[in-house]
Parts: sequence; C-alpha cells; structure tokens
Amino acid sequence: MNESALEGFVKIVELNSFSAAAEALYLSQSALSQQIRTLEGQLQFELFQHVPRRVVLTPAGRDFYPKAKQLVALYQQAVRHARAVQQQENPPERHLIIAGCHEAMRMFAYDLFSLTSDLCLRYTPILGWCANRSEVWRSLKKGEMDLSFQLESAEFYAQGLTFVPLLYVPELCIPIHPPADMPVGRLTLEQALQYRWLLIKEMYQTVYETSLVQEGLERGVSFTPVGGIRSAAYGDPALKMVPAVYYRRPDLSFVRVLDWGSGHRFGIVLGQKREDPVVMAYVRALQQQLPSLSEKLFGLKLEPVEE
Repeated sequence: MNESALEGFVKIVELNSFSAAAEALYLSQSALSQQIRTLEGQLQFELFQHVPRRVVLTPAGRDFYPKAKQLVALYQQAVRHARAVQQQENPPERHLIIAGCHEAMRMFAYDLFSLTSDLCLRYTPILGWCANRSEVWRSLKKGEMDLSFQLESAEFYAQGLTFVPLLYVPELCIPIHPPADMPVGRLTLEQALQYRWLLIKEMYQTVYETSLVQEGLERGVSFTPVGGIRSAAYGDPALKMVPAVYYRRPDLSFVRVLDWGSGHRFGIVLGQKREDPVVMAYVRALQQQLPSLSEKLFGLKLEPVEE
C-alpha cells in the first residue's frame, strides 16, 4: 500500500476538500485523485461517494479513516525513529557551519532547522557567529564556514563569492503617521511615492533596494537616507522600508506589502566550499524544500527564484 496515497486520503478528510489537500501536499488535483483511485483499487472498496464539488465518505471510508490516520502517524514515527538510529550509528563526518552576523538571520536559521528536521539529521547544520558582514565574507572565503543566508547584494559579488537565490522576498512598508485614507494590504509604487521613504538602519543596501531607490528618486519621492535626520524633525506620513526577512510573519492589518518588481532575492552565499559535494547537496535540498515552507517561515507565501 502506498503511504503517500494513504496520507492523501487522510488529508482530504481533514481539509474536507480535494483541491485544498492537493495544495497542502504540493500535488496537482489530478495526481491526488489518481492516488485515491489506486488506493481504492488496492483496498477493493470505495472511499468517497461521487458527489460533485463535495467530500462525502462512503460507510467503508468513514470506518477506514481513523485507522488510516493511525497508520500514517505510525509510519511517520517509525521513519523518524529509524533515521535517528541511523544517525547515531553513522554520524556525519562534520557539521555544516552557517555564517551569520544579524539576529534576524539567526532566528530565521533556528526556524528553518525546526522545519527541516530530516535535513538536520543528515547534515547537522549549526550557526557560526561573526562580528560583522566583513567577517562573514572572510570566513566563507577561507573555508572556515560553509554558507550564509543573505539578501542579494553587490557586496558579496565584489568579494568573489557565489550567490544561489532561493526566494523572492517583498519589501514591507511600516506606516508612520499614516493618513486615514492610506490603502491597506498592498501598496503600488505610485501609492508609495506619496509618502516619505525611510530605510532601516540595520540592513545593507541590496540589489533590489538599489533599483527601488533609484526608481523612487527619478519619480520624485521624498527620501531620507539612513541617519539623515532625527525622527522629531518631521511629522508627515512616512513608510519605514523593511525587507520581509527582517520582519517575518508581519501583522498585515498594519504593515503594507510593496507591489513593485519581484522583490529582493533571498538565498545562500558560498565561498571556498562551493565545490564541496556535502554543502551543495544541502543547498539543492533547500532549493527543493524552502518554497513550500515560505509561509511558515515568513508569514507570506513567497515565489521561488527560477534559474
């Protein structure tokens, strides 16, 4: 019996929808329907009644559901335990060390580890802390650390480092002294141009932000560079501009999402270890898994970077 089909059956019942279950399992609806037909053929009884646009279990399906849910949970538990045993008997040759120098990236990495437990068992990544970004670049180039999570910046290209993009990360706009008629949800560039732009002090200018600022200045935005003036010197409506990686899981009833371009490219920076097969296997695994985890990690469903 196919465990994936069994999991699909349980997910359909839990979500009361074929389409929602297919989306949750990252399958097409036709692929999930085929899995269910195959499962019914193996079981030799139907699980669902044929009712348009509704999920209705047959009497046999209702009886089978709680036991199927137990089987799926037991299978997943058995796999986790077996992998843990394998890890103890055959531990990795070394840890993967992830370089970072900003608290937001540290918290991102911790959340990522909790959502990719299988990868943690296989590669045992740990965080290596650097005093500043220059120290991150130096440690990567010397091979002291394996990789670093970063927003795309011309800075590491100038250092001769390699960037592997994973996701597009939007710019968030935090309103300061917002007028009553400020739109909610998403802001177009035209709407954002009505307000003063303030860049956050903690971030370093990215490739996306460079283009955004240039476009804004060409179109007459009121722009205050980092450290330009004190907050007491103005009271006009303003937007604090923050990449979503620095403000993950934002309150979207308050924060606006800038709707301009694709957004910052977020990914992995590699130095001397770019030819290391273990490092590259971990990178490829993240390329496959991270897009499906973006909503849990960021509070926003992000688009993968296709290259």
